[in-house]
Amino acid sequence: MRNLIRTLALVGVAVATTAYAQKEQWLQYHTSRQGRGYRWLDLTTTPPPNVTLPKFKSKPYFAHWVSPLDQAGGRWVALDRSRSSGPFDKLYIDTKGDGKLDGPPVATWRSDQYSSYFEPAKVVFKGEDGPITYHLVVRGMQYEGEREPRALASAGGFYSGLVDFGGKKKNIELIDANVNATFNDMPFEADRVQVEGDKVGERYIGKLLEVEGAFYSLQIARDGAFIKVQKQENVVLGKVRVPESLTQFVAWGENGQFYRKPLKGELTLPAGSYRAQEWTIDRKDRKGSTWNMSGSFGDPVTFEVAEGKTAPLEIGEPIHVEISTQGTTNVTGFNLSFVGRAGESIQLMMGSQRPPGPKLVLASLDGTYRVTNTFEFG
Repeated sequence: MRNLIRTLALVGVAVATTAYAQKEQWLQYHTSRQGRGYRWLDLTTTPPPNVTLPKFKSKPYFAHWVSPLDQAGGRWVALDRSRSSGPFDKLYIDTKGDGKLDGPPVATWRSDQYSSYFEPAKVVFKGEDGPITYHLVVRGMQYEGEREPRALASAGGFYSGLVDFGGKKKNIELIDANVNATFNDMPFEADRVQVEGDKVGERYIGKLLEVEGAFYSLQIARDGAFIKVQKQENVVLGKVRVPESLTQFVAWGENGQFYRKPLKGELTLPAGSYRAQEWTIDRKDRKGSTWNMSGSFGDPVTFEVAEGKTAPLEIGEPIHVEISTQGTTNVTGFNLSFVGRAGESIQLMMGSQRPPGPKLVLASLDGTYRVTNTFEFG
């Protein structure tokens, strides 16, 4: 039995006597080549200090993958080529945390002229009650025109199993979304959970999890091995005011991630601190064609939800167009973007397709020069 003080992150909102009355619901660990979540690794050509290295075939690149489960803060990774050119198809990982990269390289399961997809690499950490196993998936890539390679790390392992939510068992999956070998991080680099039947798919974890309209407090083992849930009957709610044109609004914060369909511009959320994540507007034009406009936030738009109060959000429409230029003396590039009321990045869809790109007409004042170009989505 794991030491509960070590492995539990107490992220529930119930009182202590209620939280500790919950039972552990154990999950099964699975591995997959298709990694979940992602994290870019910062590559360098400087060899790590005090690390035993293999004999490389070409100029290697190194990265330090960060994990709080490791006593030294993380593990070293190295990318190498089997030939003088082509993709980086050899991967070395300090799987045991002993400062050695000279073990057998991780095999690839797929490769092309630009990328190598490596098998899930088994990484073992020392725990107080025994070893903790995790799998890391790395993809090495270098596309045409790029001077330096890149490395993308994903979680090659996840936990799943049946969990009892108020008498109804549902299959869940715990995903290490920020790829640091733990499964209970919350906001804002939060891990995620997917519950069977949830139409929105994966949700970021928080103090609460919403399942079929009911709220449950969460306790998740740090290594993801088990979960505890407790139904919360009297969650304090507050109101949020958004433009009436919004058909969906998504917020996330300390309480988790919530999807809402506003009614006449109003919705409710559990009391707490949030960030606006995205919104959607659905409309039909005169011909009956369906249009979808969505906004996502690059810069945080934060708000507080409290009982008896309404939090107003100045987001959404009106939408305005921003155009910028860049280039040299002889060549000029034009960039066009749609921006929402709070600086949201806007995407437009016509049905399931992108609408035709806007056209740009350039003409001289005397009419001797005129050219029409079409913007491309990118």
